[in-house]
Amino acid sequence: MAQTEGCMTGTVQSGLPLSNIPIINLLREFQLWDKWIHSEQRQFASGHIEPIRTPLLIWGGMPEDLLTLILQRTVLGLESYVSAAVWMKLGESGRLTPELNRVVKNPFEISPRQKGTANCYYNALPALIDPTYALKEKNAALWGEVKEFYKTVRNKILHGYQIGSRNPAVLYPSFDMFWEIYTWVNAWHPRVTQKGKHMVFRFGAFAKST
Repeated sequence: MAQTEGCMTGTVQSGLPLSNIPIINLLREFQLWDKWIHSEQRQFASGHIEPIRTPLLIWGGMPEDLLTLILQRTVLGLESYVSAAVWMKLGESGRLTPELNRVVKNPFEISPRQKGTANCYYNALPALIDPTYALKEKNAALWGEVKEFYKTVRNKILHGYQIGSRNPAVLYPSFDMFWEIYTWVNAWHPRVTQKGKHMVFRFGAFAKST
């Protein structure tokens, strides 16, 4: 495995090279989408027939499909962010054994086996660093919200369902929850300086605004 800032690289059995998205990119994409969905209404108005222009892409499909894509990307990006944060934290502390390196890349293999995707990412993974870092220990109310979101939304939009609205406001509650999750990660893996809904990513003595 090669290592860059917040990025795990490798090759899967098919020979296709894969790597985690660097965590600064994940954070930047999340913030761009959050700002955009809160400021863009005109292009989602009924009767708008032009392609939808966003900070990251130009969309020629249906508006509700774009909102679904944004939510899917954001959820998967958050899971990747948590995984990379745990991996980096273990590496920095000198505790990244071959076994931990393996299960961080696939939290479903953490022993004892965990039940549920949300539990694997938000409890079992950070507990590899310290059991008190698990979301259910740090913020039980947020954990309850996340668990319900995975059951009713996340698992559905990744398995054949889509958002049934063209109003970006339907994403606001989910994005508010995502902000809380990023804040929780930053409590045990402080890579950003946060001021409200703005995060600045730190590289040692340097800082880069996201």
